[in-house]
Parts: sequence; structure tokens; C-alpha cells
Amino acid sequence: MLIFELINEDGPGFMQVRKQVLDFLLINEHKNVSLVDHFLKKDTKILYILDERNTIWGVLSISHGGQILHCLESDVVLPTIQEYFSVVKPQKLFSIIGEQKYTDEIAKILLQLLGTVPKIRNEYALMEFNQAAAEAAAQKEKVDPKKRTFLSECQIFDCKDSDFDALFPIQKDYEIEEVLVKKEDFNEKNCRILLRRSLQAGEVFALRYKGRVIAKAAINAKGENCIQLGGIFTDSNFRNKGVATYLVKTLTQRFIKEGKTIVLFVKKVNAAAIAVYQNCGFATFADYKILYY
Repeated sequence: MLIFELINEDGPGFMQVRKQVLDFLLINEHKNVSLVDHFLKKDTKILYILDERNTIWGVLSISHGGQILHCLESDVVLPTIQEYFSVVKPQKLFSIIGEQKYTDEIAKILLQLLGTVPKIRNEYALMEFNQAAAEAAAQKEKVDPKKRTFLSECQIFDCKDSDFDALFPIQKDYEIEEVLVKKEDFNEKNCRILLRRSLQAGEVFALRYKGRVIAKAAINAKGENCIQLGGIFTDSNFRNKGVATYLVKTLTQRFIKEGKTIVLFVKKVNAAAIAVYQNCGFATFADYKILYY
């Protein structure tokens, strides 16, 4: 097996290889939406692992900032990856993201070669929407008149750049509570930049109650057939009112009508969030892991 870098040229041979890599990714797309997103945008270095029969066994995405995304089909590719990184050492290493077992294996390789140890290890359940699971959850759901009355006064809307000021407080709370290990690591400038970019891309949705944004969600990644939801967060003053369930169900049904597969990942320790997503028709299908350096 050998690793090759995908060249973004328009010649017939280059296009044929690009299609071959994309076909491999699409088979595994629901586990690797972010990787497919980068592949389609052509904004990272894409590596593919090829055997002597011209069969692809794995794909890696490596960003300028040191983010490594992976889609691997077997342990047999690991020696090839080790050989590659022993020659082409990453100039930066920010994170390794993907299916848990291969994230751990790549981390072992980089530890051996570079002596790098991850500072943060987050384990997630990778969940996918399933219509049968949604129908089963709906049959078990008990109608709460108070929640129904409250939600009838709420409005879900697609956020625009003009909604920045209304959204920023809840985005800040989300980063501090759900993303950062230490609250003091919050960087307001970076938070504002990332929110502005998401708004300009049309990838943020919010729920408003009496003129106040009390919950939000976002599209973290878009593949060819899949959408990955993320950044789902409810103001602490409005929890246990069915807000997150209402928001996720509404967005899921919207994208399902567009013919998309919907996935998301949630920290394994967050039992409350997992219960919400199960109630929305999501079921765990893989273990996911992110390591930060």
C-alpha cells in the first residue's frame, strides 16, 4: 500500500482519481461528514491509501492548522500511515477527529514519531436519524400541555448576519459550557469571528421566545448526501421545556424532506442530551473521538 496526495487538476486522469476517492468517502459518509465537506470545498490536503490492485483503503484530510480527519477501512493501513508520517511529519498538530479506534491508533503513531501527547480527549456517540426510531419515540412521548403552550409561542428561524447581536450571548454561553475545558480560555474575538462566518454561510438556526433568542443549532458540516448538526444549545433559563427537542425535530424533518441523512455527535457523558436526541429519533451507530493537542 502507498499514500498519494490528491491533486486538484481538471485532466481526465485527475478527475477519475478524484471520483474514485469520492466514491470511497460516500460509502462511509455518515461517519465522516466533515471530511467529505473539506473534500468538496478543496480546502485541505487530501491523502488516499491505495493498494496494488488500485483499491482505496483509506482517506485522510490534513488542514493548514493541523486538523487531521480520517476515514479508514481497516487496521492494515496503519503501517502505511506510520511510514508516511515518518517522512512527511505534520508541521502543526491541532486535533485528530474521527471514528474512535482509528483516532487512537493515529495518536499512537504520532506519539511514537513526534512525542506529542493530546491535552484533551473527548469521546462521543455518533448518532443518525432513523424514521422508525422517531416513530417509536413519538408513540412513547407523553404530551405536556405546559410545554406545548410554551412552544406555541416560540419561533424557529434561519439566522442572518443581522441577527449577530441577538445570537452572540447564547453562542458565548455555548462555547464556555460545551466546548472549552476551562472558562478562562474563552476568546471573545475568535467566538465573534466564527459566529460571523457561520451566519454568512447560512448555517445557523435559532429559536426565539418573546423577542429573545433562547436556543440555537447549526450545520457543522455538509456532505453530498449527509448533514451534520451541531452547536445545539439552550439558554439555561429555558431548559426542560422541550426547546431542544422541538428545534432538533423541526430541523431534522426539514432536511429529511430535502433527501438528506442527518447525523450528529454528542459527548458520551451527556446523558441528558443523548436522551433528547433519542427522543428525536436518533440512534447511536459508532464511537467518535476528538483529540486536541
